[in-house]
Amino acid sequence: PQMPLFTIEEPQPKLNPPIQNWREDMPENHEPQLVPPKLLWLTTLNDIFVEIPRYSTEVAWGGVLIWGIIISIFSISFGILGFVLQIGHDDYVMISLGLIGTFSFLPLAFYCLKMYFAQPRDQPLRLNRKRQKIYIFEYKRTWFLWRKWPTTIRSYNWADVRGEIRYSSDRYNMGFQLFGSVCEPGTNKVVTRFLIAKERSSQEMLCQIWSYLSVYMQHDSVTADPVETGRPDDWCPRKADRWPDDMERESTTAP
Repeated sequence: PQMPLFTIEEPQPKLNPPIQNWREDMPENHEPQLVPPKLLWLTTLNDIFVEIPRYSTEVAWGGVLIWGIIISIFSISFGILGFVLQIGHDDYVMISLGLIGTFSFLPLAFYCLKMYFAQPRDQPLRLNRKRQKIYIFEYKRTWFLWRKWPTTIRSYNWADVRGEIRYSSDRYNMGFQLFGSVCEPGTNKVVTRFLIAKERSSQEMLCQIWSYLSVYMQHDSVTADPVETGRPDDWCPRKADRWPDDMERESTTAP
């Protein structure tokens, strides 16, 4: 049989295991980058470290507010309806049922409103090029209404971090996502992953973000001119909590 003149091989993920819905591997962070460096958002840039904000992707914040309002109205209506239906009766059954309905739904309404108005959104990343480390600030959501979300901070050697782009078809989190994949030193075996940034319609911006971080950590010059300035409305009203003192000191200073 006649062999085709040209064969086109589909690109395959380099890392093991590959990320779900993989689309593209970024150049390794010590290599020359293929696209101009650019950031979508920037918090701090100096000769020691760069900090970029990350949006919390686990919650559809507008939906949380709407549900909080709807459930609040629903729960209060239960109580009012109980008092209205009780008129002309002496056994207080309807009032009791109304109050049970109210106090059954109020905690859920309070949880939704607390998430929207009190919980912080920004989960920043810091890259310290003097130490060649990356620091990841994250929240762990809790269902206990009276507790603040606890924070966790992880740090990794930048040399062990690879970049991967995936596509998420999740209803509330749809779009392209750039992940940092931490590998065992000198291998392609992934230990853990963390989200760096996401874009709904195009992965070009994500490639530029990876290029910016890699160029910065290579001690090359980068500019402080992100695409967006200030803070997005969706991230209000809360900023990130403070970094713990020891991690603040380590992530912002030279060895």
